[in-house]
Amino acid sequence: MDKNQIIGIVLMVLLYIGYIWYTTPTEEDRLAAIAAQEQQKEQARLDSIAAVEEAEFQAQLREQPTASDTTSTEALDASLVRRFGGLASAALGEDQTYTLASKGVTATFSSRGGLLSGAELTGYKRYQSEELVRLWKEENSAMTVAFEFNEVAGELNLNDFHFEAEAQRENSIALVSRSSEGQTIRWEHELNGYTVTSNLSFEGFNSSLGDEFVFMWEAEGMPNEKGIDWERQHSSIYYKEVGLGRDYLTDGQSKDLITEEPLEWLAFKQNFFSAIVRNESNFLPGASLKTVVPEEDSTVTMAYAAALPFEVQRVGTVAASTFEFYLGPNEQNALEALGWEEADRIIDYGWWIFGWVNRNVILPLYNMISTRVASVGIIVLIITLIIKLALSPVTWKNFMSSAKMRVLRPEIDEINAKHEDDPMARQQETMALYRKTGVNPLAGCLPALLQMPILYAMFRFFPSNIDMRGQSFLWADDLGAYDSILDLPFSIPFYGAHVSGFTVLMAASTFFYMRLSMGNQPPQPQQPGMPNMKVIQQMFPFMMLFFFNKFASGLSLYYLAANVVSMGQMLFIKQFLVDDEKIRAKIEENKAKPRKKSSFQERLEQMQKEQAAKTKEIKANKKKRK
Repeated sequence: MDKNQIIGIVLMVLLYIGYIWYTTPTEEDRLAAIAAQEQQKEQARLDSIAAVEEAEFQAQLREQPTASDTTSTEALDASLVRRFGGLASAALGEDQTYTLASKGVTATFSSRGGLLSGAELTGYKRYQSEELVRLWKEENSAMTVAFEFNEVAGELNLNDFHFEAEAQRENSIALVSRSSEGQTIRWEHELNGYTVTSNLSFEGFNSSLGDEFVFMWEAEGMPNEKGIDWERQHSSIYYKEVGLGRDYLTDGQSKDLITEEPLEWLAFKQNFFSAIVRNESNFLPGASLKTVVPEEDSTVTMAYAAALPFEVQRVGTVAASTFEFYLGPNEQNALEALGWEEADRIIDYGWWIFGWVNRNVILPLYNMISTRVASVGIIVLIITLIIKLALSPVTWKNFMSSAKMRVLRPEIDEINAKHEDDPMARQQETMALYRKTGVNPLAGCLPALLQMPILYAMFRFFPSNIDMRGQSFLWADDLGAYDSILDLPFSIPFYGAHVSGFTVLMAASTFFYMRLSMGNQPPQPQQPGMPNMKVIQQMFPFMMLFFFNKFASGLSLYYLAANVVSMGQMLFIKQFLVDDEKIRAKIEENKAKPRKKSSFQERLEQMQKEQAAKTKEIKANKKKRK
């Protein structure tokens, strides 16, 4: 690793620091968050009052005659009629749940509202638990449809009404709510794999049904992984607007947004799992999206809320709409199979070229190896070796550039000593030496830049790949989360309360790799205003301890293996492939060759001479004044 590579890595670290700084809430954001929390507390108080009132109201409902005991709203309590109009009888009934199960998910539906109330993934368990992964906390979540009902003031929502099972088969169920006047609200749910198709219809309402419909969904994600902070950093609302690319609210932060374009789909994403909803006709503009991170509640990763307006299709006396839900893992093939545009980009493999590299190079390579190798840890090591071998020409080019600069160093030192007080002349003569010998001092920069997409792609790939989840390797019990060789009785700021073994080894290997790389470099004079490379060399591995301690251990394992392979490559090249005497002979040969200057070089040299002459004139005038 030469100076250019180190600068490249430092730039990447600085970019990461900039990203952390950019995504860290400002004082204004902090105050806004506090205000939002206060508002949330006040809203919670109002909600608790409303809940008490609702409980009293429901108790009143239980005391009323059931729909089978009456044929007219006149027999019902007057308060029910005022609140629900002709749908008063549909508010009566007992709460219960209905279940549909497939090979991948068990979905529950509530008789109150007739919609999804919970989802368990049968193929996945919570970290170090026999409990299955749940996509949200059922007790603190709700899903409903709000609609206009012209018989009463204001809007109603389906959670006001009870639904009964009209027909249930192995993978489908019909839930129906009826008024005493022949009006019917029907849900028909069908479960296939991870997908639920839900058909909603209003029958017999005629003009009493308004034009505004809103799908409303509130959910609290529950921790399923190791390390709630890490899980929160990879949780958010993702969505796809018509005509635009996939977008999301900021990961791991409380945010809210009103969309300006129709939505094709919306996802409550949590690290390795997502609950996604779409409407057959797309959701209308003006959708309200919100995420809240309950910092003081470790039982919740993130609270999600969405209000999505939609249209119904009216045919005669029937108004209908169809919803589709995906309830499953963030797995590439499963999301692609949906056929929903960019739904697979819920898996955040990085933007621009980094995401392209991951999806089109790294992921196919991973899938190919995984068909032959069972251990995910071994797969990581194989991928590392393949990548480093593929980049061997880049490594060779970089090493040769360093070797040429090392051989040329004595002549550069002579030039520096000769023009110690004249930076312009020193630069001119140094550049002339480079042209004469055919050495490009920037030759090592391009190889370093070519490696950057791979370095950052890996940074995004391993934490996002669900195949890493729950896979053990050596002392790590979960390559999709951090490993811990020592749990601390206290928490260190920006570090945590554990020591990651792979991170320690990665930092140590980085230190020795940088020492080895710097040892192959000619000594660099310290330039005024430039960073001290020795200080960077010592500080960089230490910084990595803090950056990567909470990261997925699979990522640290990759960087550790990459450092070890790079050191092996460097020692092999130095021992068997590079001969300083041959390089020196080639440089001397280049010196003897006549080199024609380009017109640009001639103009540049002329400008440098003029600048040098001007500098000498200024110095001479200063001496005369003295």
